[in-house]
Amino acid sequence: MSGFNRLLKNSLANIINGFSNVILGIVISPFLINILSLDEFSVWSICLQAGIAVSIFGVAGQITIGRFTSQFKFKEDKLGFANVINNYFNIIIYLFIFFLFVLTIVLVYFDSIFSNIPSEIIFQSKVSFLLVFSSFVCGMFATIFIGYFIGIEKNYVTANINLISRVIIGIVVVFLADYGLIAIALGYFLINVISYFFMYKQFCVYEKHEFLFGFRGAIDEILKFFGGLTIWNLAQFLISGIGIFVVSIYDFDNLPYFVLAMTMVNAVVGLLGAVVNPIIQPIVKLNEANNKKAVDELVISLSMMFSLTIFLGVNVSNYISLPILQLWVGHNNGELANQYFNYLLVAFSIRMVVAPYGMKLVANAQQLKIAHFPVFEGVLNFLLSILLVKRFGAVGIAYSTILSALVIMFVYSVKYSKEIVLEKSVLKLYFSFLIMPLAIIGSVYLFDVLIQEYKTALQLIQFFASISSCFYLVNFLAKVKGVLNETKAIG
Repeated sequence: MSGFNRLLKNSLANIINGFSNVILGIVISPFLINILSLDEFSVWSICLQAGIAVSIFGVAGQITIGRFTSQFKFKEDKLGFANVINNYFNIIIYLFIFFLFVLTIVLVYFDSIFSNIPSEIIFQSKVSFLLVFSSFVCGMFATIFIGYFIGIEKNYVTANINLISRVIIGIVVVFLADYGLIAIALGYFLINVISYFFMYKQFCVYEKHEFLFGFRGAIDEILKFFGGLTIWNLAQFLISGIGIFVVSIYDFDNLPYFVLAMTMVNAVVGLLGAVVNPIIQPIVKLNEANNKKAVDELVISLSMMFSLTIFLGVNVSNYISLPILQLWVGHNNGELANQYFNYLLVAFSIRMVVAPYGMKLVANAQQLKIAHFPVFEGVLNFLLSILLVKRFGAVGIAYSTILSALVIMFVYSVKYSKEIVLEKSVLKLYFSFLIMPLAIIGSVYLFDVLIQEYKTALQLIQFFASISSCFYLVNFLAKVKGVLNETKAIG
């Protein structure tokens, strides 16, 4: 199998592994918002988002295991591989205890933290929170197996299990929705735990590994790598995950419609992210072969592809988002969700342009060196979110994310321009990291503000810009395919 085809296969599997809950949300949201009350739907969304906060550590862990598995398998270092698996297992045990403590604190002060939840559903909200949060905490152990199969580039193994479990969860949750929040949370917990067990059994088919208590060998490298990714992911959560909590405090009445818009946005952005994560393994191989120019070619070409794809997607979304959302969740719900959707889509998608550069740093184990950048962006976004949601309502999340994204993308542009070894690529770097994101923001703003008065002229400009983007998109896709196919010869 060619390197490019292998990437496509692993990217598809990564969509299922990394964004199965988003996919699930798209499928069951139309049912839940009609079966549950709006307050219950909001509570369910809060429970899932709290679980996603736990998955910050899980995602960091599976990338960590994937990276070191790829490295040690390439070097045929069996002892190094065994120590990494065992040490990460022990790290998870400590995290498990920590999150049990966090869960206890949240449940004790639940009424104060989520003061807008009606008193008549506060008990079932607490129990649902306990079950959903616990399922994500248990899921941290499954990241060992997901990461392992990422590392050996067999992502589809755990993806198959995730796909089956998400289908079952979707059916069970919709069936139990008439019985209330506790019933659907219990079904969600049990099916997830069963899926984790099947992942473990698949791991045992490929590896005969005995999990031991206590750290083995040097742990500095894995702690730095995992710690750096965790800080990075925590910062990303302050950007992409904190919105539901902020809106639940300052604009609770509009939370259901914000959640619907974010569910669809996360699915779109998740597709882009699923393409990015598997490039860690090709970059690791290119680094081992000391082919830095090929790494830069891959990163720049992917960034250009993303910026062009997002530009095309936003232009199309301006026209089709409303009917799609109305078809998805009904006329009134779709119309209310659409008032947030396109601004949120722009806000969260433009940040994906710099994701290939981030994966380059992860592959080189250098993410800790720039951990302060995403932390700064996350804190800035969090503070702006509070300020702008208070002033503009839920759409303030989109405004804050756009502003903080532009700041950090400028910072990354300057940093990467000093590191790049590929000749005559600095202009492409700035074009993809800065110029195209500004054009994307301008596109949705012009459509929203000027569409009625200058509709024909705006449509013509967007049409010709989209045709040009398609031409360049094909060109950069060919470059990415060429670089990835080089990795097949490396191993």
